Amino acid sequence: MIPFSSKYPSLENKMIGNILREFPKMPEITQPHFGGHCLKRPGFKIQTLKMVCILFGIDQKRLFKELEDLRS
Repeated sequence: MIPFSSKYPSLENKMIGNILREFPKMPEITQPHFGGHCLKRPGFKIQTLKMVCILFGIDQKRLFKELEDLRS
């Protein structure tokens, strides 16, 4: 299995809103990390995944692993 971050190298630089459109089940993974209220805010959706991980202190590799597990 190819790691999520290798298969989608630019994912960390995509805006959350675009990622949500590509991966509709993403909220199941991100809600525990970022909180459900964040995904509903328009300003949150224009942040990149990398920036949001930095702001919330989330381990990007762990988040990518969880997203990959969801896709399998």
